[in-house]
Amino acid sequence: MTGDRTNADEQSAIRAERLGKHYRRGWALRDCSLTVPAGRMAGLVGPNGAGKSTFLGLLTGLLAPSEGQVRVCGTTPSGRRPDHRVSFLSQAKPLYPQFTVEDQLRFGRSANPEWDQAHAEHYLARGRVPAGARIGTLSGGQRT
Repeated sequence: MTGDRTNADEQSAIRAERLGKHYRRGWALRDCSLTVPAGRMAGLVGPNGAGKSTFLGLLTGLLAPSEGQVRVCGTTPSGRRPDHRVSFLSQAKPLYPQFTVEDQLRFGRSANPEWDQAHAEHYLARGRVPAGARIGTLSGGQRT
């Protein structure tokens, strides 16, 4: 890497260069280049199928690029170990219907070293979500 690129990576929260992801049925994302400076926020806006979720998957390392490169906080996401500076909240709710709310919290706690149990319990109480209820019996709002 040249000195200029290294400096740009250090000053960027996200840096994508000619990033692309190809699936069997075609390109989900192609030739995507952008930089989000450190300390800034950005929103992804576009129609269904534009590649927004694919882009986020590439940023977190959950997907590997077919072409180009992406750097997040100066490193290439690998997906092999979590980077706790990066969070991704999927539009799908990754909940197990057979789990109780307590089981789901236990799972979250084991998967997240920065878990805040008091915060989670606060939201359960605020939403009147019973800790012993099975996830599959909760309303959509309670699951959220």
